[in-house]
Amino acid sequence: MRVLPWERERRGWVGALLTGAVLVWGCATVGKNPFSGSGSGPTEIRIYVENRNFNDVRIYALATGGPRPLGVVGGNTRGEFRMEWTRLDEIRMRMEFLAGRTFTSNAVNVSPGDRLELYVEEVESRSLLRRR
Repeated sequence: MRVLPWERERRGWVGALLTGAVLVWGCATVGKNPFSGSGSGPTEIRIYVENRNFNDVRIYALATGGPRPLGVVGGNTRGEFRMEWTRLDEIRMRMEFLAGRTFTSNAVNVSPGDRLELYVEEVESRSLLRRR
């Protein structure tokens, strides 16, 4: 089958237009880089505290960035705190009791979205931090 010169020219233009349309569409729909770390995943952790001690206790989160105050939990009560957390890191809890004593919990590895439980016992050295 013989192709006339103007048909060859028309096929070239059609091919170029289709290629251009596909490139424009592809560039317009490019998503975020999945390896950039700025995804839409969880960005906080939750800490549930059960104070089994008679005294009120002030709770601090100890991590790489230094101590961060969470709040106060009354004696023999429960509390819940949220904290911004966007990395995999180790965390401890420092408990400052109303009577002036201070105790630091065991360390736990935490990542965004995790839930932690802190049990503050009557004997401070038996207090426990764990992932839920």
